[in-house]
Amino acid sequence: MAAAKTETEDGPCCPVCLEQFSIPRQLPCAHTFCEKCLQSHITTEANKNENLKYVKCPVCRNSASPFIKDRPTSEWATLFPINTVFQSILPAKLKVDRLCDACTNEDATVPAEGYCVVCKEAMCGDCLKFHSQQNMSKDHAIFSVEELDCNPENLMKLAEGFSCSEHQGEEIKYYCKDHKHPSCARSFFEDHKMFRSN
Repeated sequence: MAAAKTETEDGPCCPVCLEQFSIPRQLPCAHTFCEKCLQSHITTEANKNENLKYVKCPVCRNSASPFIKDRPTSEWATLFPINTVFQSILPAKLKVDRLCDACTNEDATVPAEGYCVVCKEAMCGDCLKFHSQQNMSKDHAIFSVEELDCNPENLMKLAEGFSCSEHQGEEIKYYCKDHKHPSCARSFFEDHKMFRSN
């Protein structure tokens, strides 16, 4: 398995391939992986044990099995839920890696320099300047390409208003650097019990 990324690179990156997530699938332990990486791990485990009933998380080694039983292991990765927070963040990151949305609508190809969280659009420097001068959009949260590059604090701002994938209706409030995962207060404190009784 690849080594962990440095502190400045923490954020929504798959702990297996160390790349930006591609279809982020979440295990019950809250660790998230690219669907392909998770399926590759499951296939490796299935090749070792043809009667595989569960797979161990590549990070914490907790056991996980798909919610739908009696499916071939070749389909298991698709049976784990998509991490909706990371999935919602990906379009922002991918758009910033591309071109200005407004200029592209006018058939121009200008590299994006930032992203408006409210409008959910990538913008070039000229469009960002215009956007920040308009009364309707001058208070919008805008991040530069560099600020969005796997930075947990800025990505959390993109996740504001989204519900926890484990506790529907609970709003995302925290980012756990240990698990590299946004979570609601309930998940955060369940996963990080401060006081344990013996």
